[in-house]
Amino acid sequence: MDALAIFNCLEAVLWVSIGIAVFRKTRGHGLYSRLGLVASIWFILFGVSDVFEVFSGAWWRPWPLLVLKATCVIALIGCGIAYRRLRTPISARRPE
Repeated sequence: MDALAIFNCLEAVLWVSIGIAVFRKTRGHGLYSRLGLVASIWFILFGVSDVFEVFSGAWWRPWPLLVLKATCVIALIGCGIAYRRLRTPISARRPE
C-alpha cells in the first residue's frame, strides 16, 4: 500500500468519525436533530467514497465516484448554510 492509499484510509476514518460525532452531538436537540442526521449521513458517505478511492486510485475514476464526491461536498455546504441560518436570530437576518 502506497502513501496515498494510507492517507485515503486515514481520511476515510476521519470523515466517518466526524459523521458519528455530529450525529451523537445533535441527537435530541430539537431543530438540530434532523440537520445533524442529514449532515452525519453525508460525512459518512464522504468517508466511504475515500475507501472506494483507495481501490480505484483516483477520485475522478470511475465517474460515479466523482459524482458521489461532488454530491457530498454540495450537500455538506448546504448543511453548513442551513446550520448558519438556524444559528442566526430571525431579527438579524436580511430580508430576502
